[in-house]
Amino acid sequence: MKSSPFIFFDLGQTLVNEWDFINHFDAKFLELLNGFGARIDIRNYHAVRDSIIRDRKIGHGGVRELVIELCKALLPPGYGDPVLRRIDLEIKQARKSLFRFADDAEPTLQKLSDNHELGIIANQAEDIMGLIKSAGFEKYFKVMVISSIVKLKKPDPAIFQLALKQAERDAGQCIMVGDRLDTDICPANSLGMTTIRTTDSLFALQQPISKCEQPTYTASRLSEIPLLVEKIIIK
Repeated sequence: MKSSPFIFFDLGQTLVNEWDFINHFDAKFLELLNGFGARIDIRNYHAVRDSIIRDRKIGHGGVRELVIELCKALLPPGYGDPVLRRIDLEIKQARKSLFRFADDAEPTLQKLSDNHELGIIANQAEDIMGLIKSAGFEKYFKVMVISSIVKLKKPDPAIFQLALKQAERDAGQCIMVGDRLDTDICPANSLGMTTIRTTDSLFALQQPISKCEQPTYTASRLSEIPLLVEKIIIK
């Protein structure tokens, strides 16, 4: 018997468009690096940044880990923590002012919610709830599992298991949509979920390094997801 899959979404660079934030961060951070003596232009900065992401040097981390790794690559030893303290407030303020939902997020969620229950599994600070509420998106999600609130973090299987419990579904009845192979696709695959990788993200630089990082499907835009979901049969 065919049933309707439960669909979980990541937030950052999946439902949330972070490109304005990324461009702002890059400009401010490059200025700070050069103030500390890095002497690097934006082209070379991007080359180093992209190499760090491509080579998994930030592990499962986010922008703060990226700051530390860029400092290691571009400044003498010991500069990482002082630079992070200087840029941390800028990161927090820019998240609030520049994060926004992707243009096709609401149409996609509206279409999917006609026939599917939806949820979120995301590594985010608690302030992301303000963006969700201000956009009026709470109505779309039966389950919202945010790392800073539940004190678990992807790729820990426990955060996915918590979401599955709240959704009252088995992993095989669920789809995970996310941009990162290491924190979204691999752990979801390992639990038996169907996976959809989105590629409008800096983490499109990642290439699969194991079988568990191979997504079931790939989408370049959120608007492609409803058609992909139609192909998925849950028993």
